[in-house]
Amino acid sequence: MACLERLEGTLPNPCLGEGLRSGYAGGMSCPMCEKIGAIGLGDRAGVVAELEHTIVVLGENQGCAGWCVAILREHVEHMAEMPLERQCAVFGEVARVAAGIRAVFGPVRINYECLGNQVAHVHWHVIPRHGDDPAPRMPVWGWEADVLRGGMTAAERDELVAKLRRALAADLRG
Repeated sequence: MACLERLEGTLPNPCLGEGLRSGYAGGMSCPMCEKIGAIGLGDRAGVVAELEHTIVVLGENQGCAGWCVAILREHVEHMAEMPLERQCAVFGEVARVAAGIRAVFGPVRINYECLGNQVAHVHWHVIPRHGDDPAPRMPVWGWEADVLRGGMTAAERDELVAKLRRALAADLRG
């Protein structure tokens, strides 16, 4: 796994060092590479699926219950840095995540966001929008922090991860 090897120092990590496009200068590492590395070392908390190009985790924010993040397995800062075929394959996995979320929740809409302005590592937020959203026509990023975070307990998060795992596994078999 490329991110894990980077964290262990066997491969150069483009998140570390000076003068990088990512803005992670001064020895700070990429939080997505750290997450992928932790998963590679056995930290499975919140992991929904390990797909060919991405690892899917339950998002920290659960103001929209079922919010998942599909993290590219290696450090790439822009979708455009990948060949078009790979971009399509990555988005195909994002669509599978959305299908799993739909199977569990049946949301009114799903927002797909690949931003990169705060964390320069390709990752997709797959955000179900429910009928009871506090601001259904507005982007979630303007919500108050406590509303965005949601009030899910650790046990509820674990239960949701299990439901999403089953839905994604069923989608991959079907």
